[in-house]
Amino acid sequence: MKLKLLFIFTLLSFSFYAPYIAYLNDNNHNLTEIIVVKNGDTISDTLDQISSRNIFHFFFLKIFIKFNDFINFQSGEYTTKGISIKKLITNIVDGSTVTHKLIIKEGSTIYDLNKLINNSKLINDCEMLSCIESKYGFKEGILYPDTYFYKNGMLASEILSKSHTRLINYLENNIEKNIYNFNDVKKVLILASIIEKEAGNEKEKNDIASVFLKRLTINMKLQADPTIIYGLLPNFDGDIKKSDILDNKNKFNTYMIQGLPPSPISISSISSINAASFSKPGEYLFFVADSKTSHYFSKSYDEHLNKIKELRLDQ
Repeated sequence: MKLKLLFIFTLLSFSFYAPYIAYLNDNNHNLTEIIVVKNGDTISDTLDQISSRNIFHFFFLKIFIKFNDFINFQSGEYTTKGISIKKLITNIVDGSTVTHKLIIKEGSTIYDLNKLINNSKLINDCEMLSCIESKYGFKEGILYPDTYFYKNGMLASEILSKSHTRLINYLENNIEKNIYNFNDVKKVLILASIIEKEAGNEKEKNDIASVFLKRLTINMKLQADPTIIYGLLPNFDGDIKKSDILDNKNKFNTYMIQGLPPSPISISSISSINAASFSKPGEYLFFVADSKTSHYFSKSYDEHLNKIKELRLDQ
């Protein structure tokens, strides 16, 4: 009788152990890609999510928790992709939450940035960079473009302050002490942003800078289309009209105003900042796009017009 009971117990143990181990090591489960553990959720609440309310799986999880003396789950987002149930549980115990990325791109505007943050998992406590104390007198173009990592529910101000500080440090260590073209970093940032929006590739940034610097030295208007567009934001419809070019109420319209606009028109890359800082006024006065990623540079207006005709841009 005792042998029979021992046999039955052993059989039941193996019948339980095999599916228990298989379940814990399963990484082909049908769970949602992200499990969210909220503040105040009990362990059972979380196990309900993971087990999908399957009573046997819930029981397996309870045993695993008990045998490993896990007493606390940490709130946050957890990926289930490509990992076993056992690994998922240990991640929740350790607080190994999902890391998100916020990519602050060169050429993006304060309006783009605000939309990006509102569509992220950050808490936007810095609408239109209101949390940043800018010593330059403007909020546009004061961030260092890069990829920043964060956790769900983190404050946007933490990332934006870090990005702003990185830019200030770069300017103070590399631009302010060695500035060539201007005696004012504000002007560097403004010109850099125009270069950023005009350049089709990295190699031509110095040439574009030299054109604008040449125009500034001879009191010629910059006549940069991206400045018109910026002045029409956030309601620009994608088409620059003749009335927009002739609009003298648009303070960013460099077809109408003399010199630089009052602030940057975008976030600038370091290469654009360097081009604005260290390039010299050159021999070119005009440029026109001859492909999607490049421009043709001209020394005279006649040469410029001939190139426009050659490219059939006057039709």
